Amino acid sequence: MILLSFTSWVYPSFSQQLTFTAQESYAIHDSISKSRWDWGGTISDYSFRHMSEFFPVAIIEKPKEAFTFYSSINKSIGGIVVKQEKDSTTFENYLRSKHVSSIIILHKDTIVFENYYGMLPDELHTLQSVTKVITASLIAELENENKIDITNTVETYLPELKGTAWQRISVKDILYMRSGIVGAESAPGVHAFTNPKYPYYNFEAALGLLPKTVSTPSSVFKYIATLKRKSNPGETIEYHSVNTFVLGWIAEKITAKKYADLVTEKIWKPMGATSDAYVCLSNKGVPWTHGGISTTLRDLARFGMLFTKNDIDHRKEKIIGMNQVDHILKDGMLAYQWSFVDNESMLKGGFGGQGLYVNPEQNIVIAYFNFIDPDWKETNLLPVIKQVVNVIR
Repeated sequence: MILLSFTSWVYPSFSQQLTFTAQESYAIHDSISKSRWDWGGTISDYSFRHMSEFFPVAIIEKPKEAFTFYSSINKSIGGIVVKQEKDSTTFENYLRSKHVSSIIILHKDTIVFENYYGMLPDELHTLQSVTKVITASLIAELENENKIDITNTVETYLPELKGTAWQRISVKDILYMRSGIVGAESAPGVHAFTNPKYPYYNFEAALGLLPKTVSTPSSVFKYIATLKRKSNPGETIEYHSVNTFVLGWIAEKITAKKYADLVTEKIWKPMGATSDAYVCLSNKGVPWTHGGISTTLRDLARFGMLFTKNDIDHRKEKIIGMNQVDHILKDGMLAYQWSFVDNESMLKGGFGGQGLYVNPEQNIVIAYFNFIDPDWKETNLLPVIKQVVNVIR
């Protein structure tokens, strides 16, 4: 069994807002200026849907002609009985109890379930770390174009890292979160997002995600080059977003194009996105390639379709190849940056409860948005998704 932890709202009296007045918006901005955009509750409910109000962004452009979804809503899905530890409830009630902002389920290119509980259908919602699999997909496509060999070492493509602790680490070990570089945000007891002395804090502060301090580096690229190695490459799986950032850096270096333009050219336009997306930038224009993209729900689901067998066959493996999907399913957790993998499906989660689930053979995609709870209560959505998938297929 594979697991996904995400934060759930624990106060029954809380009601998600579909819209905010100008006065409410100003008050939230004032609160964020005195604290942080990711502090939870209403602050994160707002900021997760309006990241472009707080950070510079680069636009990821939609094509002239969008993909047209088929729609055959299966009303019985909402009534699927979900088993819990002490009782049972319906899938619809379960989603509402976990303050899911929106969710869509696709089966064989057709929308079979779609609901918006706490956002509007055309809103661009932050993906947070679901962005990672978009960045990894750029590497996958460059593989398919024979522009990169992931068995090569990173300095092959980034000479800036020659002579550093990154030297002789393969691109594959970075792609699989096995680089061995210090500073992982997942390390226990380190307070990566609140301790300015911890390496990861300085990485995100340099990009503008976290409040700057006197020790914040002026260049995120030069800072990454100073990081040391704690273990040999390939030995240990450790969730470390700096790995993803390096992948984005590689993609930009190989192509001599900006990240947003690459996503536009290689993913967004070819897949037939219905809306423009955007990626957040630092004040120096550096993209958050590990967690900065915001999209509509349907476009996140459309991206997930790129990993389904029907879509891969239709595209003749131009973007994602079945061999890459097979590697993800076989090699397991964090292969090509996917968080949780079993022998038939993969899921990528993001901070605050964002999620993208794909079952390639069954051509099932589930995408959903959420936001962070101030108490950081954890729940596990994947077993519920599995129950629903078993009914759909």
